Amino acid sequence: MQPNAPTPSLLVVDDDPLILQVMKLCLPDPDYRVYTAENATDGQALFSKHAPDAVLLDIQMAAQSGLAALHEFRELDPRVPVILMTGHGTAETAISAMSGGAFEYITKPFEPDDILPLIDSAIETSRMARMPAVLPGDDSPKANDVTAGEKVLGQCPAMVEVFRSIGRVAARDVAVLVLGETGTGKEVVARAIYQHSQRHDQVFHAINCAAIPENLLESELFGHEKGSFTGADQRRIGKFEVCNGGTLFLDEIGDMTPLMQTKMLRVLQEKEFERVGGSKPIKTDVRIIAATNRDLDAAMADGSFRSDLYYRLNEYTISLPPLRDRGDDVPMMTEFFFRTFANQLGKDFLSIAPETMQVLTSHNWPGNVRELQGVVKQTLLKSSGPVIVPAFLPIGFGETKSPTGSDDQPSPSWTGDLSLEVQRLLESGSQSISEEVHDQVDRVLLQGILKATHGNISEAATRLGISRPTLRNRIRHLGINTTGQ
Repeated sequence: MQPNAPTPSLLVVDDDPLILQVMKLCLPDPDYRVYTAENATDGQALFSKHAPDAVLLDIQMAAQSGLAALHEFRELDPRVPVILMTGHGTAETAISAMSGGAFEYITKPFEPDDILPLIDSAIETSRMARMPAVLPGDDSPKANDVTAGEKVLGQCPAMVEVFRSIGRVAARDVAVLVLGETGTGKEVVARAIYQHSQRHDQVFHAINCAAIPENLLESELFGHEKGSFTGADQRRIGKFEVCNGGTLFLDEIGDMTPLMQTKMLRVLQEKEFERVGGSKPIKTDVRIIAATNRDLDAAMADGSFRSDLYYRLNEYTISLPPLRDRGDDVPMMTEFFFRTFANQLGKDFLSIAPETMQVLTSHNWPGNVRELQGVVKQTLLKSSGPVIVPAFLPIGFGETKSPTGSDDQPSPSWTGDLSLEVQRLLESGSQSISEEVHDQVDRVLLQGILKATHGNISEAATRLGISRPTLRNRIRHLGINTTGQ
């Protein structure tokens, strides 16, 4: 959660006081705000008053059933994910209710480790659907509330064209393909398209295609029937069914396997699909917004991405420029982020020293806007005065040698000792310790495996136990020389 960002909120509706107490213990203040109700009527009142990020709802309640309450919640705001809780005897009812818009269901009794990932996923889905993506020229109150929205910044010609493109395509019910390097803001653009579309009051779900194994991705998108594979002990409703009438954001679409690409092509062409293990076609009306950091022209040329799927997804394309090519946008955005995050972190900020701005503007920003935000936060946490001087910048910042980090070396501070690296990052005030440590370890690991396999991507991926697209993404992210030399 970002500093001073809105606290995630959850409404729990169950006539069992023990469940209400357990959820409050599992999601304590100040990390979460939990509202509880012992019946559907009180739950609806709390929903209207507090507008929670997600709802955890029991199906079997004395006064009013959870299914009736689900309908009421969706009438109030269909964008709020509702997780159903059900006993073994009513699991089929809960599964069927997902066709009517429930986010997910869980069978009682459950362990905290089973429910907490579902709740976090529902809250993240709600955030993406309801947090405004503020475009230039928006003078509404939300545009000035940095904790309630995310500004899409930019004045360079390429970004002006991005804003025009969002305006042209948002209200048109066509598929949109968003292209750009990691960290350029593809998710925010996707949210802006959704929020300015005719489906803005319907559900919005996001799937990271690179983060889910192929067999699980198929089930996640299309659902499965009971007994269709080992472990499929209940029917599952997929996102194409849950999102009927809404919008589905498919991130990292370029990492889909050939089989999944074929299945995706069919649903885009015919507007119908079948659950895994099923034979009944299910109609769907879903708007697709897809994004990737891959070069799809090259992927089509080498046969790893279907050209017919590309043309189906590419009814309209928006290309985001890398930060290093955005000229005067860098100092403008740097100033904006320093003021915004200083306010959120409770830090004094007056100005950026010219020599500091020189270091920042001469950096190649391989991680793009996301990297800039991280550097600004780390610098503010380390700062001890209102003027940002170079000494406050993260250790080793600005010492990379190329836009993609292709100097092929770990950060200047890396000693090979993980404990020392973690301590260094703690002392620097880093807010992305896990990511930075994983990058350092992956750099050593991937350089070693590529050297051992003489740069053979397929063999390296097999040895690592990951897919080729995943390996390519990590190589690209770390700027590693694929010859392994």
